Amino acid sequence: MSEASVVETSEVCGDLSRIDSESDIQSLLSEMVECVSVTVFSIVKIGAIIRRLEELEFDINSLNLPNVEYFRKVAHGSMSADVFVKFAGLPVMMRRIASLPMPDQKMLVDGKPLKVMLRGGDHLLIAANDMTTDQVRQVFASSHIRSDAEQVAWLVDRSQKCDVPAPSAVTLDRRRHGIIVGDTFISATDLAKYLGSLAER
Repeated sequence: MSEASVVETSEVCGDLSRIDSESDIQSLLSEMVECVSVTVFSIVKIGAIIRRLEELEFDINSLNLPNVEYFRKVAHGSMSADVFVKFAGLPVMMRRIASLPMPDQKMLVDGKPLKVMLRGGDHLLIAANDMTTDQVRQVFASSHIRSDAEQVAWLVDRSQKCDVPAPSAVTLDRRRHGIIVGDTFISATDLAKYLGSLAER
């Protein structure tokens, strides 16, 4: 380990030890905000570096760097770095929010709850990072936040799909020379008759 690495590790350990003994809540909050600001700046910087490397025709994919698509969006101004910081642990949510207009992204980063419609016409107010996967799919379309009417239509469509009965399994019964559809046995002779009647004009 280099001397610089040793010094850096020592500083980190010292910081963690100091935090463990800190009792001033405001001081801890201020330090946390400062860390988040550094993180946001780092993401913006990574995005700028990726954009420049690609301008120089460097193959970024050769690095196998995770989240490259989000860094690109940040670099080109279509995604807020704050979204990455807040929702990085919620990949389904982050994928949806990254495609939203910037004002909507800011609203969600600020924690404003959204309407989640219920089948009876009532609704819940839930912050984005508290939603279940199904609620995320219901509230967020590929490029916008669904309106109340769109959510209701989504719920109805999903309900209709769930009500469609699954097709009955067909099993060969070699011993009795026929097939079993669900709980019903159909002999090969009867099956041939049924198929023959279909061919009749």
